[in-house]
Amino acid sequence: MNLTKQAQLLRPFFWSHQRYDLKLKLIAALGCLILAKASNLATPWLLGLLVDDLNGEAIIPTWVLGAIGLVVVYALSRLFALVFSELREVFFTHVSQHAIRLLTRQTFAHLHQLPLDFHLSRHTGSLDRLVDRGTKAIDFLLRYIVFNVGPTLIELGLVCIIVWSLFGGFYALIITATVLIYIILTLKMTSWRLRFRREMNSADNLVAGRMVDSFVNVENVRLFTNENYEIERLDRGLSEYERAANQSRLSLLYLNLSQTLIVLTGVTAVLIMAALNVESGVLTVGGFVTLNTYILQAFQPLNFLGSIYRQIRQSLIDMESLFDVLDEPVENDAIDATHEVTDSRISFNDVHFAYESDRPILQGVSFTVQPKQTVAIVGETGCGKTTIGKLLLKIIEPNQGSIQFGRHDLSQLKREAIRKAIGVVPQDTVLFNDTLGHNVRYGNVSATDDEVRAALRLAGMGEFLDQLASGLETEVGARGLKLSGGEKQRIAIARVILKNPPIVLLDEATSSLDVSTERQVQTNLEMLSSDRTTLVIAHRLSTIRYADLILVMHDGIISESGNFDDLLAANGRFKALWDMQQRASDLDGTDLADVVEDWKKN
Repeated sequence: MNLTKQAQLLRPFFWSHQRYDLKLKLIAALGCLILAKASNLATPWLLGLLVDDLNGEAIIPTWVLGAIGLVVVYALSRLFALVFSELREVFFTHVSQHAIRLLTRQTFAHLHQLPLDFHLSRHTGSLDRLVDRGTKAIDFLLRYIVFNVGPTLIELGLVCIIVWSLFGGFYALIITATVLIYIILTLKMTSWRLRFRREMNSADNLVAGRMVDSFVNVENVRLFTNENYEIERLDRGLSEYERAANQSRLSLLYLNLSQTLIVLTGVTAVLIMAALNVESGVLTVGGFVTLNTYILQAFQPLNFLGSIYRQIRQSLIDMESLFDVLDEPVENDAIDATHEVTDSRISFNDVHFAYESDRPILQGVSFTVQPKQTVAIVGETGCGKTTIGKLLLKIIEPNQGSIQFGRHDLSQLKREAIRKAIGVVPQDTVLFNDTLGHNVRYGNVSATDDEVRAALRLAGMGEFLDQLASGLETEVGARGLKLSGGEKQRIAIARVILKNPPIVLLDEATSSLDVSTERQVQTNLEMLSSDRTTLVIAHRLSTIRYADLILVMHDGIISESGNFDDLLAANGRFKALWDMQQRASDLDGTDLADVVEDWKKN
């Protein structure tokens, strides 16, 4: 995305047709900028008049103001320059902060519309830094280019014109040459220094990603006593950042020394000429003071040019990274896609799917789940059970075949409509680092506290809730680390109860629980599934006895189907899997491995 397109995308954020007050504030900020620069340019001239008046060498009559009047006007000009500069910042801050808010909101919304693969391939910490740096870069670019760099360059031109008109072209020539040499040197050296900044950014993203990953998985870190390993991994990233930062600072030393030598050479040459002209009577003392002040005023902004130019270049990189994310294609639905699922009947018709062309996952899967029917899918790991759930939620789409909700093909339904119609109880319930109430209410954000409590009681957490001193305001910790596996699963059930969808997907909802907890949660799941179309992806066969239909998956196809008793009587793969699980419950780990090996051979 080029700069022109970026500017076109940014314009509505800063020049909003819905916010005329912000338009007026932007215009006011530009007006204050002009007045501040005018006051700045008048200040040296007034100072020179004051010195000449006190020295009795006034060329321009100042009898109306007098020396005291000139002092007051000089002080007022400096005051006005400061006041108008501050007002400019105040007015523009309203505009820029509103723009950043809108842009951050749009970026956040866009990220939530991107395919799941995008998020799985990104570090959460680095993505957060990218958005933060990108929005701040846009504010910096507009604030400094529009209100600092651009006006400063114009002011430098005006200073050269004023010096030429008041003191002659030779003075203006020296100042212009000094400024040009300064700018060229600064741009060249700053471009050279950018590679160190890129290395710092890369190391910073690496550190942020590792830090977030480590804290998100803090339980695993402690279980494997890998605290020192995590510290060492982080320290390697910090070491890279330290090296790049030190090189960057050393290169800044070279830049500052070069800039100072150029400025001092120019200032010394101008002041020597001016001193000689004062001695010869060509120039007054007031003129010398005015010239010196204009030189300082011209060269002072140049001290910041190097750092500002570097930040502009870096901001362009950060802004480009942000726009690259905004340029990522989102999950799109058909223009005429239906906004509501009106039929809970689910049909898979000759569905084929592969993550990679040489590794097919599903090969011609067909089945139907009737309204209010419970269908279970079982099979060994890697047979395609979870893939069916992802296809149903339109997280991925089939390579061949069709999936239907009633008469509507999956492609004719909006993702939002599908996901609103399906309540999911996953194998690993992910909770926010917030309160119990917030996590349960996520199933229906408009639910009242009483409705949340009722959902928790239906999910079998009434007694647990009564024992909590803070009730729904109890903090559950990052990813629910303060809760047991069974408690987290019941929260997932309570979420679905609040959501009250016509279809329920149970994705190995009890496979990570112990037998005792599993039986308790299973009762809650059966209650949840009653009077709803339910698809169960199961690992433990004992949890699907109540299913109306069981599909046995093997190598991406449905090898057997029927109810629980019929499949046992058929003495096929389902019976072999059931026998293996029954025997495994009485065996130790070594014997279990042998049984699993026998199962694979069969």
